[in-house]
Amino acid sequence: MKIFIRITLVALGILNTYSQDEGSLLELKVRNCITLKVSEDATNFNWISGNQDIAYVDENGVVCGINTGRTSISAVSKESKQNYLFNISIISNQKPQIEKEKSNTVEQNTICRESKIVLDKILKKHNKKSTDPRIGISKNGRYLVFNENDKPVVFISQTLWSMTRRLTRKQIIEILDICVDQGFTAIQLIAHSHYMGENMYGDTPFKNEDFLCPILTEGNDCGNELQYDWWDHLEFIIEECIKRELLVCLLPTWREQWNQKTNLNKHNAFTYGKFIGSRYRHLNEWIIWVMGGDAAPNDENKLMIQRELAKGIAYGVNNIEAYDNLMMSYHTFGPSMTNLYFPVDEDFMDFNTIQSGQSLNRLKGMIEKSWKTQHKPTIDFEPFYDKNGELQNETRTTIISGIFRGGFGTSYGCWNIWHCGARNDIAKFSIPESLENSYGAHIKHLKRIITPHFIEYRIPDQDVLLNNTTLDDKRILANTSIDGSFIYVYSPKGEPFTVNLDYIKGNRIVSKWFNPTNGQIQFLDLAEKETGQRKFSPPSNGALHSGNDWILIIEKK
Repeated sequence: MKIFIRITLVALGILNTYSQDEGSLLELKVRNCITLKVSEDATNFNWISGNQDIAYVDENGVVCGINTGRTSISAVSKESKQNYLFNISIISNQKPQIEKEKSNTVEQNTICRESKIVLDKILKKHNKKSTDPRIGISKNGRYLVFNENDKPVVFISQTLWSMTRRLTRKQIIEILDICVDQGFTAIQLIAHSHYMGENMYGDTPFKNEDFLCPILTEGNDCGNELQYDWWDHLEFIIEECIKRELLVCLLPTWREQWNQKTNLNKHNAFTYGKFIGSRYRHLNEWIIWVMGGDAAPNDENKLMIQRELAKGIAYGVNNIEAYDNLMMSYHTFGPSMTNLYFPVDEDFMDFNTIQSGQSLNRLKGMIEKSWKTQHKPTIDFEPFYDKNGELQNETRTTIISGIFRGGFGTSYGCWNIWHCGARNDIAKFSIPESLENSYGAHIKHLKRIITPHFIEYRIPDQDVLLNNTTLDDKRILANTSIDGSFIYVYSPKGEPFTVNLDYIKGNRIVSKWFNPTNGQIQFLDLAEKETGQRKFSPPSNGALHSGNDWILIIEKK
């Protein structure tokens, strides 16, 4: 199949037409643009850039190169099944500089001298060698637990990738309060934010983007610009999360620093990891250390960078390579899953993640396969994002499907929120409007059914459904309980289904419908349990993503 692409070279004022085999790689220079041609009107598609820091795409399918690197552009039809995937490499518009490869490279095992002097003083103040993590892995390997009582963690995380750079202390307090009110239990952020620059207080994380020279100052008085540095600001964020009992999914870095650039590499990753691990050693209890950053470790060099980074964090927290008191994972590119790259006994991989790639259809089978191959907890760390108050049905359906397929919880992201104001050209960020108008304002409804009891006892189990012929993004999904106390069934279109009631123990059962769009429960009946099968028809039905998805709850009485 041929896809015809119209390329507009903005900088040169040249217009050319090319044809590209679907799946092949198209090269485009920075500051130049392409118009992607599809079979229908471009506005009939949702256009999504796999990496908006590399390439920006508008609603007409016009893509412009932002920074060097590789990414993909997805065109998902709003009405039909016709989808497109364009692979694009953004290259420099300057002549490359040829550098000779350095030989006999000496790895530096410590940060630069001036930074180390200040860091040593900070560590003496905290006076803690290490802290045990607040959370661990369940005995059956399916979900996260609180170590103090072995109770399941209801994991629902809000994505605020750029908050370290883009938010003031006042805004951080305001946004975290909203997140708690909306039902979130975790926050995801990047230590040095996206492309580096000054934060709201004029500070940068490193000297000349050198990971071996973090800029540190003595003291942490926010009213004194000579004391309050970037890393103090990150510490403030973590501490404010802890006050609200929010877990912190902290990414030490992001893809552009090690996947597009070489600022972070196999020679300095350990030392940077050791720095950030020691700097926040006293807060380790609440931190989930997440390697990667929206890119796959798909070669030996990238794998080494991530392993060295994780090992450095272990040394920073424990002064030895020990992982028992650390909670760690990896954030990969979508659609992909971490167990494609890391073996089951990878030292730092406590749980696996997938990224469904902003598509419900790509979610199919990923979580199930992850569990089947490694028997570790798995979560969709970047499901479908809503935008400008729209696409909330798509976001909700993707999240619930991910949980019913076996995800121990869910991440959540919104185009108006994750960048914290860095990409208002894509979707405007404002507090509190962006949060109040997003699906995040309704995600608390999930906690009515995704309870600690549900997480602890449920098993994804399609066998409870009889003659279920639904497939892919329309698939009706079921969970049963290991003690025979409940059956949950999710119908994304409101289609009817038949349940084998032998999976429920006891003589009486109560049946009810849960509406995930508003959190309301409709009582169906309380009856003597029938043997064999029973057909259930949801209160409404319609097209996929039309707001007619329902969850059936059957419980023994």
